[in-house]
This record gives sequence, structure tokens and C-alpha cells, in this order.
Amino acid sequence: MQDRSLRRLVLVRHAKSDYPPGVPDHDRPLNARGRRDAPFIGSWIRDHVEWPEQTEALVLVSTALRAQLTWQRAGNGLNERWRTAPRRDEPRIYEASTRVLLGVIAEVPDVVRTLVLVGHNPGMLDVVATLGIDSPSYREATVKFPTSAVAVLAGSQGWSSAADGRASFTVEAFTVPRA
Repeated sequence: MQDRSLRRLVLVRHAKSDYPPGVPDHDRPLNARGRRDAPFIGSWIRDHVEWPEQTEALVLVSTALRAQLTWQRAGNGLNERWRTAPRRDEPRIYEASTRVLLGVIAEVPDVVRTLVLVGHNPGMLDVVATLGIDSPSYREATVKFPTSAVAVLAGSQGWSSAADGRASFTVEAFTVPRA
């Protein structure tokens, strides 16, 4: 039986991106490795993150092309419930400071039990460092948060407590799925 007070924050750093000449940073696509790795992100989430009720999940994705393509390709590894989770493109995630990311998290309604953020570094690492409680997974995630990394944090506080960094989440898992 699922703990109704538990909330999970799933932080996903986009898969490896390409650097085509003349392409603005926001519009960079995935490179070959990123295209291979992204479905494994979805498979890992499917196999390791408990699925809440459909109305209790939300996916927020940076508007940067590499983040959009990462979540789109991650869908190849997700099951139907994950693929149809409510999703919103969130421009504030791109190039966001820790404070901005915590603000985005704090705005999420408490009915949401599982929140997925697909974004960038150093933001993903900084959110783990700010909200996470020391553990082996915490230490691993705060040393390096490479492309395609996924961190799963769990806690019982409402999302609004993230606004000033006063929330404390256990880092349940950290992985870098690779093809």
C-alpha cells in the first residue's frame, strides 16, 4: 500500500547533447550517445519509481531542445501510465539557478505525489545538495550529476517547503542509465 504522505521528486538531467556549429545553446539536439541513453532513462524510471495515481503525477520539462528530446525518447522505455502523465513545458528550468528551481518545485500543488523535473546542470545537482539528506546516494549525486543522470528524492513535506530550501528529502536512488 502506498504511503499517502510520501512525495517523490525525480530529477533528470538531459541526455548528452550535440554542439552543431551556429546552433544556439537552447536549440542543441541530442548527439548519438544521448539518443541511445534516453530510452534507458525511461526504463530505469519505470522499474524503480513507484507510480502514483494518474492525477498525482506531473512532469515538468525544460524548453531546451535537448531536454524535450530526452523526455520524448525516454518515453520509449516508459510504460503507458508514465507516458500519459500530465506534462508541462517549463521555460524557467532552462539555465535556472537553484533558487528558481526551488521556486518551480514550490508552486506544484500538494495533490501531486510524484514530480519529475527534466533539466540541466548545475541545477539538478544543486537541488539534490539543497534538499537531500546525507546518504550514499546523496553523496554520489552531489559529486557529479552527469548527462542522463536520475536522482529520486522522497519526503513527506509539501512542495511549498522547497521554496526556501527548508524541505528535507531522502535521496532514495541515483543512477546514470547508459545504453
